[in-house]
Amino acid sequence: MKNLNMPMKKYKYNLVLSSVLLLMAWSVDVVAQGKAAADKPIFKLSYFNVNNSTQYLVFESLMRTEHSVLPQIGKEYEIFLGDTSALVAKIITDKHGKANAVIPPSLKQAWEASSQHIFLVKEGDKELISDYTINKAKITIDTTTADTVHSITATVQTLKDGKWVPAADVEMKLGIKRLGGILPAGDDETLTTDSSGTVTTELKKLNLPGDSKGNYLLMAQVEDNDLYGNIIVEKSVPWGTVPHYNADFFKERHLWSTGRHAPLWLVSMALFIMITVWGTLIYLVFQIVKIKKLGVNNTA
Repeated sequence: MKNLNMPMKKYKYNLVLSSVLLLMAWSVDVVAQGKAAADKPIFKLSYFNVNNSTQYLVFESLMRTEHSVLPQIGKEYEIFLGDTSALVAKIITDKHGKANAVIPPSLKQAWEASSQHIFLVKEGDKELISDYTINKAKITIDTTTADTVHSITATVQTLKDGKWVPAADVEMKLGIKRLGGILPAGDDETLTTDSSGTVTTELKKLNLPGDSKGNYLLMAQVEDNDLYGNIIVEKSVPWGTVPHYNADFFKERHLWSTGRHAPLWLVSMALFIMITVWGTLIYLVFQIVKIKKLGVNNTA
């Protein structure tokens, strides 16, 4: 019986070992396939129209890995207008994986010949983007003032059959240009054009600082629209307040003044803390010296 059990035990051992090895191999294959699927390049092309006069493109090249999305740095690409015979620019991505391309004067005739354009992006002989379509559009800003109430109207038009016609249902931001972006003029963050292609809002952000003459910039912006891309228009208006600079402001005692002009209460607090800390340390030193003298006397 002992001799019959030994082959059976060995068979079971081999079966378990084979199952474990197959499971490990399957796990490695699944992980490798998941990683290969996760490592996927991402390409994005964006069109910008600034003040209805400057057109440029922003290309972004990223790599989606298993755990993050990383920029592809130093990659070379070519952008074409319509087909490969009309080269817009050869670009190299920066540390953010982005590169800008301005539509050159040599393509002015081709640009003006149509109201719709298709851009292509190639890497060598490989087409990465071949169907990015843009329709020409523009924004105009008008302002009115009645009884000290300022109103802003932005109109979006698109070129169709050689004529500018209203562009309805276009979402945009309309407000005052600031360093952090656009401060909405009214209560709504975004507005949508009506059938006449216009949006109107009342300026509710009053008494904002402007430049030395009290001017600041109104701004209308369409972002990543499927038909028109990105459109940005600015207009200067004299609705701001003139900032007054006080040369002696930083010489007064404020928290934001220099050290010599710090508030007296802050200086007093700092001195109190310093005196308390140093006084405690000096007291401890004297106590240590005193303890040593007492030890010497007791020894003697």
